[in-house]
Amino acid sequence: MRVVTTINGRFVSRGQDKISVFDNALLYAEGLFETFLAIDDRIIFMKEHLQRLYRGAKVIGLKIPVPADRLSQWITRTVRAHPDRITKLRLTITSGESARFVGRQGKPQVILSASPHRMPQVPFKLWVSDFRIDQDSIFRRIKTLSYAIHAAALKQAKLKGCDDALLLNEKDQVAEVTSANIYWVDKGRLFTPPLSAGCLEGVTRKLVIREAAKLGLKITEKNSTLDGLLKVDEVFISSSLKLVVGVSHLKVDKKTHSIKQGPITRLVSDHFRRLVDMG
Repeated sequence: MRVVTTINGRFVSRGQDKISVFDNALLYAEGLFETFLAIDDRIIFMKEHLQRLYRGAKVIGLKIPVPADRLSQWITRTVRAHPDRITKLRLTITSGESARFVGRQGKPQVILSASPHRMPQVPFKLWVSDFRIDQDSIFRRIKTLSYAIHAAALKQAKLKGCDDALLLNEKDQVAEVTSANIYWVDKGRLFTPPLSAGCLEGVTRKLVIREAAKLGLKITEKNSTLDGLLKVDEVFISSSLKLVVGVSHLKVDKKTHSIKQGPITRLVSDHFRRLVDMG
């Protein structure tokens, strides 16, 4: 797999793509990230991703070393250097090397890596994780580097033969999938968890809500228990790298629940593929 990487705007070869072992991103997971989809060198929803990035920087007191327009240029250059038509781009901004308890920021590192990406072609199977997320944490609103729960839940899901994991919050309410937001259709009505459930304010989530209205669909933010989710008509997920993908199965312990693929999921999914001009 070919990966094209830049650090602070400069291309680096494999083996030279390194940062200090004393960077606080490594020591304390202090930093931010965003993941972009690129098609034919077009970075999908870049403006919205960067807006969230800079909002997150204010929350954690991280000074991003370059303005958004310069960062946009770095992103575009990195993607254009990759030969594939469809790529994923990971942007990581570390907090830099400094003594944590001094309370001063070191020199942040801006890391961009473009790699091949294949869009999902079939519905997802979700494993319901035992891990819980804190719905009241302000850090649930931004994409910090602290993703241990999500990483562990995804690993757990893969071992169970599933594509991803569904996470509940500490109130046992449906929150999100480790790499996506979740939606369901019940009696013809479309729902998604509110941000107060602890789900990430996904870039694609905001656009799904906007675009659904154009399709004559109203999305209602509503809390749901797992038992409630198991009784609905359709389930789908959204993210920058997946766009909109149906869910075919929910696996709870040793029992697998099948979910039909319905017309609303297909309508929203097809609309998003046209929206980004998948070709």
